[in-house]
Amino acid sequence: MSTFFQLDEERLRGLEEKLASSMPLPMLERGWDYYRREKVLSVQVMDGTAIYGTVRETEIYAVTLDTDDFSFSTCTCAYNGYCKHMAAVFYSYCAYAGESPDEVHNRLLYGGELVQIDRVSMENAPSKLRSGTQDEVSISSAGWLDEMERLHGEAWRQCRHSLHPLQAVLSALKGLSKAWDEGLRRLHWMHAILFVIDQAERAYSSTDSYSRYYYEMAFARMTEPWVNHYHELAAELESDKMSKTEKEAVEGLVTIFHERDMDREQQLHRWETLYFSLWGKLISHKEWREKEEEWLNHKLKSANQKGHPHFFYPMALAYLAFAEDRDEQAIALLRKTAFNRTALLASDCAMQRLEERDFMKLEGWITYLYEGLTIERKSRAFGPFLSMCRVADVQQPDNPAWQQYLISFLPFSYSALTEHWLERRKYEHWADLQLLLGIEPDEMDIQVVREIAKDAPQVLYPLYHQAIEGSIRMRNRQGYKQAVKLMKKLERLYKAEKQQDKWSRYVDGVVRKHQRLRALQEELWRGKIIT
Repeated sequence: MSTFFQLDEERLRGLEEKLASSMPLPMLERGWDYYRREKVLSVQVMDGTAIYGTVRETEIYAVTLDTDDFSFSTCTCAYNGYCKHMAAVFYSYCAYAGESPDEVHNRLLYGGELVQIDRVSMENAPSKLRSGTQDEVSISSAGWLDEMERLHGEAWRQCRHSLHPLQAVLSALKGLSKAWDEGLRRLHWMHAILFVIDQAERAYSSTDSYSRYYYEMAFARMTEPWVNHYHELAAELESDKMSKTEKEAVEGLVTIFHERDMDREQQLHRWETLYFSLWGKLISHKEWREKEEEWLNHKLKSANQKGHPHFFYPMALAYLAFAEDRDEQAIALLRKTAFNRTALLASDCAMQRLEERDFMKLEGWITYLYEGLTIERKSRAFGPFLSMCRVADVQQPDNPAWQQYLISFLPFSYSALTEHWLERRKYEHWADLQLLLGIEPDEMDIQVVREIAKDAPQVLYPLYHQAIEGSIRMRNRQGYKQAVKLMKKLERLYKAEKQQDKWSRYVDGVVRKHQRLRALQEELWRGKIIT
């Protein structure tokens, strides 16, 4: 895009005002997400009055933003109104024109609040924290969370439609420790991420039940990079190389989970995965592990005595047992919980044993998942379960159990089983499955049919026979025409295999069997199946 073609300041501000007044806030937020994910392919200004852009999604959409009359702005997507693609193109143009997209997005949604959060937070921070140098920091790791709460504890109230204000909070908190030693900085950032995630939970909990479904998706998309960064930081921990200060900071992280109600309903995030990510790196520290198991067992016993429902304590104990290769004990602990709460943890454990090719332990986890999925088939563990069975069948082909698990969930496992047998070139198994479920050749992927017609055409014969009979049973002209269409395709298969005699016998059999169906006989003659 040429630097000679830009909107003048007045037009740009006018367009921004039109977007702020005309576009729904959810669309602005989704457009911002598209811009950040680099979905905008191109943007340019034509005649100094309109912005043209293209956005990549499932298709490529063309966007026009008209500054003379915003109502003439268009997008080629199916949405009837001002859409996210328009917002994404606007943010992209702002970046090109030298505007800060963050500040523009802030003005559109919050009227400048986001910038104030960052500035006020830093002004209120102790001078030794503002300096950002580790030697000058007087506050200990035990007080990190208290200081974050003091500075930003009400930030969640500004998240009326988006969690974007929390991004500024997280950036400000990370800035405090950016000059620290790597190990301590990593732990401070983990504290900061947990803090803003908790702020997101407060914002989510404050939404009304009618809007909660939308907010759950929008908020989760916003926090996903924060959660991923936390997991990345946790993966870098080395418990045997930590200083005394770092160990104290780790204790602070553990305390965050201890003080949180991990079994609380309607949470935005799976807090147990954050806990497991941390403990995955601490498990080798014997003193910490024994102390944690003692605490978990005490809490589990107390919860049982009070008759309170509990999920987290047995899950956490199961994870620690799994990390020490006590898989049977881990599975026994998970059986004491609700399957829909523990299924993803069990899937993670099974996946690790699969990667290790420890099939004996893997069978224990797969059995646990299978038993639960027969009752809770809509669990999010269903897809990973099918994938693991497919991989295990490839790695251990002499064990028929893996295929049996796949077969047992038919018809729900149809897609997975079809792909599996095609990849393994088990065409007879694949064909039997299509016959069992009554899948006709015209309903199959044409590329798959062509591949099989080339490699194993004989397995397609019964599929065509079944489909032809089904069309004839419709007992109407349309059905007969469909039957002839299928027969012509079948004829090509027979001839390609030089099976003309078998084809002739098959046609004679169809004619004799249905000789009273005059309309069928006419269609066979018209289709030149018979002469």
